[in-house]
Amino acid sequence: MHSDILVKTESLRKHYEVRSRLLKKIVGYVKAVDGVDLDVRKGEALGLVGESGSGKSTLGLLLAKLIEPTSGRYFFKGMDVTWSSPRILRGKIRVVFQDPYSALNPRLKIKDSLIEPLTTLKYNDREALERASEYLKLVGLSREHLEVYPHMLSGGQRQRVIIARALITEPEFIVLDEPTSMLDVSTQAQILELLKNIKEEKEITYLFITHNLAVARYISDTIAIMFAGQIMEIGDKNAIFTKPLHPYTRNLLSAYPSPDPLKPWQPELPEDTGNTGKRNEQGCKYANRCMFRRDVCFRSTPELIEVEKDHRVRCHLYRL
Repeated sequence: MHSDILVKTESLRKHYEVRSRLLKKIVGYVKAVDGVDLDVRKGEALGLVGESGSGKSTLGLLLAKLIEPTSGRYFFKGMDVTWSSPRILRGKIRVVFQDPYSALNPRLKIKDSLIEPLTTLKYNDREALERASEYLKLVGLSREHLEVYPHMLSGGQRQRVIIARALITEPEFIVLDEPTSMLDVSTQAQILELLKNIKEEKEITYLFITHNLAVARYISDTIAIMFAGQIMEIGDKNAIFTKPLHPYTRNLLSAYPSPDPLKPWQPELPEDTGNTGKRNEQGCKYANRCMFRRDVCFRSTPELIEVEKDHRVRCHLYRL
């Protein structure tokens, strides 16, 4: 494993049982994450993009050690932590969730919410309070905000508090699960700029989960496209936008606003077979929705292969 790789997964899977209502027998599985191989380098911001239900958030929870995988391996700084207790990574990995209000205890003042992660790090009360004040300042809030309750803050201010709480233990890796999707456009821009500045200043590694390609392009160094629990394409953000390889990536980009209104990118739509809304489970999961599908796509699952340097794709078109 290269020394600059902070997070690595090998065939990581998370399957949930589906049971019958009457006899509670297992009748199938929901394959939320289905064989993900991923390398995240130190100091990198990896944007994870896909539609709702693609498995992005589940993968984020796996990498944050908040749930256990069904199978596969997970390495952090070269150490296999697949089945290790989450305590071994306490403080090293933090999460910023989508809804800032539900992530804060409404009965606690902001200072108490910020100090809580420091309870296991041997800070006395005065040191913890000073540290909380320092990190509030880092995210653009003042010391006076220590004494208020979450309901007294705006959505943008609450998200800044959540970011401060994630940073206060000086983590090496932060999972950001759609941290701006519930904010208005102007506040989104402010939070994204804040996150970008913090990453550069603190040299923190990000996994940035989003369904918005414009956001991913702004915040990320590398972009991974996820569909039905699998990585369909991954590469440098400029390569993803200028030379997309997978048909799914192209369709996502077709919904991305064109800078030239006279040359919009038209969506590539498959022929109507009656199955375009369903995932293909035998071969390529995207086959039912792909306009380039062939017989092999329904029989064989393509592997994630490198087509160009640091640009990989999971598609039979690049093997035939």
